[in-house]
Amino acid sequence: MKNILCSGNVSVDIKAYSAEVDDTEAYREGSIELVPGGVGRGMAINLKHLGFNTFIHSVVGKDIFGEYLRKGLEEEGIKTDLLNESPERKTALFSVMASRGKSATCVYSTQVLKEIVFNEQVEKVIKENDISTFVMDSNLSEETLEGFYNYKKSHPDIFVFQNATAPDIARKTMKYAPLIDLFGCNEYEAASILGEPSVLPDLTTADKFQALGYKNFIITFGEQGVMVRIGNETWNEPPYTPSQIVDTIGAGDAFASGFLMGFLEGDPVKRCIHYGLACAKETLLTRQTVSNKLSKNFLESY
Repeated sequence: MKNILCSGNVSVDIKAYSAEVDDTEAYREGSIELVPGGVGRGMAINLKHLGFNTFIHSVVGKDIFGEYLRKGLEEEGIKTDLLNESPERKTALFSVMASRGKSATCVYSTQVLKEIVFNEQVEKVIKENDISTFVMDSNLSEETLEGFYNYKKSHPDIFVFQNATAPDIARKTMKYAPLIDLFGCNEYEAASILGEPSVLPDLTTADKFQALGYKNFIITFGEQGVMVRIGNETWNEPPYTPSQIVDTIGAGDAFASGFLMGFLEGDPVKRCIHYGLACAKETLLTRQTVSNKLSKNFLESY
């Protein structure tokens, strides 16, 4: 069984929604939910459900949110040796507010993520646990990314999956493209990387991406499905669309997790895409950022 280190954001999403229409921005009745989130957390739990041993590498605050996240990860069987606690900064929080007829807005506080570092403690865990795969999001600092990729240079057998994470930080890992074994992004992050207003799921986009040094990559396009380029071959597949979408947050990470499961095990690319689409569909059906239904057996019988 492969051991995977997931490095990146562990946070709490505070989701507020009101079905009432109120242009005055006054008080209105609605629902408020606390949902554990973060790309690092989501990938770690999804991959654990899919049969891997996963370690989380992140930082939380010394507060109730940090305790909440740590407890949840440990209950899922995630190794928390590298989930450190900041003595000063608060746990990363995302506050999302939406109301009927209006676009959602988000306020976030993620300063604590600056404390995620690549150091001797990380190297020790990698070596002692024979970790063979790094899964990283782009919330990591420049210094931390450099530490991981320098380690990759001296340990070329390590498999690296890099997540673009968000359009405003998607370009951070471009200089490491030749060292990335599999890259994942959505259409907006892809457009940011290419410096274009928008991109299409076509060979032109795939060729431009590969010209930057990305040899294997996934680009999700929402309702248009997904484009995958592995080596010199390209696949385009429509999504497995559920009858009702409950929440879109986490669906991209779920696709990446399902695809990565198959890819690490040497499955045909078409099957890897099937796993990813199934994971994404199940995640669209829950308010949580991960679906408890996911397992390898579940995907194989999907």
